[in-house]
Amino acid sequence: MKVLVVVDGHLGRTPDGRVWSARIYDYSFFARYLSAFDEVRIAMRIQEIETNKEFPNLCSGPHVEFFPIEEFKGPKEYIIKYASIKMNMKQYFEGCDCGIFRIPSTVGYQFLHGFEKTGKPYAVEVVVDPWDFAAPGTLKTVARPLIRRIWTKDLKKACYKANGASYVTKYALQKRYPSYARQHGERKEHFEAYYSSVNIPKSYFREAREYQKTETPYRIVHVTNFIGNHVKGHEELIEAVSILKQEGIMVQVDFVGEGSLIGEFERYAEHLGVSDRISFIGKLSNSREVRKKLLDSDLFVFPSHAEGLPRVLIEAMAVGLPCISTNVNGIPELLDAPYLVEVGATKELADKIKALITDPEAMCKASQENRIRAEEYAEEELQKRRGEFYQKLRVLAEEGE
Repeated sequence: MKVLVVVDGHLGRTPDGRVWSARIYDYSFFARYLSAFDEVRIAMRIQEIETNKEFPNLCSGPHVEFFPIEEFKGPKEYIIKYASIKMNMKQYFEGCDCGIFRIPSTVGYQFLHGFEKTGKPYAVEVVVDPWDFAAPGTLKTVARPLIRRIWTKDLKKACYKANGASYVTKYALQKRYPSYARQHGERKEHFEAYYSSVNIPKSYFREAREYQKTETPYRIVHVTNFIGNHVKGHEELIEAVSILKQEGIMVQVDFVGEGSLIGEFERYAEHLGVSDRISFIGKLSNSREVRKKLLDSDLFVFPSHAEGLPRVLIEAMAVGLPCISTNVNGIPELLDAPYLVEVGATKELADKIKALITDPEAMCKASQENRIRAEEYAEEELQKRRGEFYQKLRVLAEEGE
């Protein structure tokens, strides 16, 4: 039994045929589908690379094969390559008994629409809300309003038509993009689940922290893979640091990630007079490096404009970091109101940061609460729900043989 899994992302393939990732993906991510299927075919954008220096995470492994999708970056390149991607699409479907599509994404929707014509069962894994992801001010492209409307419409339709729909949130995404099972009741042909994409083994966790008053500036960390748009709230956090400086509060912020907008954000920090308190430290290539950075920090701040259920927030909670984020999508399922701000509310963000770091008892309380709540997202718990969801899809595929 072979499943096709279509994922939005970029991988690299070395001359020996092995496939590597620069970011969150590795073999364990793709092997999770083997809990229900004998073979997994991954369709992703893959470029040829000479070495894996910039792609340190090995994705290749037993019973997982990779079918490259033509590389493209941005809407313009996708439009140019749309026809050729569509022309070759059938070869991805051959030999697969069912499909799973991680959406919203351009290739995810395109392949889903093609796979529907095969009549084989399929499921969708919903990872973010396109209505918020493509909200005004987030994506710097003239196609943003169109992307927002089309992706939102397509996601509603996909969740309703799919045999199975899973969501990274418990409630938020399901409310806006209900599945057939949610509207008409679950049955063998239509089913629903929720589970995060995060992969946190028990060894990742750390006990809650103890905080005391200190004269040393608190170290704030913000983590994202890609710094190429305005979605993750870099500007808001820089503005909050400026407000805190005016109030005599000393903090140091480390931004983790890489992308084309780093220079723009550095210039903005200089314009606000806080460049000495802002550092862009580049990407961290694996979860061990991310964990170390989180452990070396005092507070995690993530004023994102759009999320499903951010894995890095859960990772920060798992090591006992107090966290502040925005009141969007699934984030209120992780953090309570005292640790949430509205999108774009920089003064409120600065006030929340100040209230926490000037109150060691509140920092300790937040650390304890986060550590306990993160237990719900341990890999053992999530993989059980994933496995049950995948098994339901397999049963449908076996009946269709």
